[in-house]
Amino acid sequence: MSATFLRDHAKALSSFAEATRQRAKSDPSDFFLQLAAKNQTAAARSVAAKASIASAEEIGELVDVRLIGPRANGSIPLDSFLSTIGPLSKAWKLAAHRLRYGNEAVRGAAADVVSALNFKLAGLAPGSTHVLITGNAAPDLSGESLLQAALDQTFLLLNSSQEDFYDAVDAVGGKSAYQFGEFMKGLENAGLAVQFSWKSPKGLRRWEGRPDEITRVRALLGTINEPETYPEKIEGSVAGITDTGRLALRTADGKISIRFPLKLADQVQKLRIMSQATISVETSKYWDSVAKKDIFKRRLVSVD
Repeated sequence: MSATFLRDHAKALSSFAEATRQRAKSDPSDFFLQLAAKNQTAAARSVAAKASIASAEEIGELVDVRLIGPRANGSIPLDSFLSTIGPLSKAWKLAAHRLRYGNEAVRGAAADVVSALNFKLAGLAPGSTHVLITGNAAPDLSGESLLQAALDQTFLLLNSSQEDFYDAVDAVGGKSAYQFGEFMKGLENAGLAVQFSWKSPKGLRRWEGRPDEITRVRALLGTINEPETYPEKIEGSVAGITDTGRLALRTADGKISIRFPLKLADQVQKLRIMSQATISVETSKYWDSVAKKDIFKRRLVSVD
């Protein structure tokens, strides 16, 4: 059902409930009338809650996390819940901080990042336990939604192969990647599998966290070592700018891809294709222990 239909239905139910409540108020001795007023009020609130969740899904603000396993029968131990959802929430916040500012959070995500995301537990549905989480998809001053950017990178990381894994890790940052690892650890310890789904503006995104897939992602995360980082100044011709936070420069050494944080989007937007540019970047050199090679990732610091 659409959010519009549910909102209209909730409004109608509320109107009926209010009329019944007024009648019950004038006749407090009528037990069945009192009961009808309570039931109608509860029904109106239930549909209003469903309307809120449907609205959040329609605008890309709802994440459905389905925990699956012998313990996920509608109620799971509190410790198991905290050891899974807790690290996941931290991972999202740290990733959002990295995406907005381009650097790692020192002690935790900045207050403005946490406020912008505005994560809330929207509900726990029965059956194989559904954890319904909502956030704020409103764009910031750069015109981008921090929530949607963080969720985009989440699904890129979880669904990444060995080939594009380090790019996904560099996007969210090492601290966020560590928390994703703790999330996987919590799932394994609790004997749970998980299904993620998010209706993004670009279509439905999904991750099937079966036990073998959890093991695969956790193994990849376990290969991460602290990268060597150093500043560089790069000169070249602007070859491309994407809405996924990428700037491409064509240099004497070839085409180089640079990731830019949301806070520098206004500087990047002033650049023109084929124009010359000099930029300062922070380069991270990762060691891929599987492929036995160095992998270089660059992050924009400033446009000179």
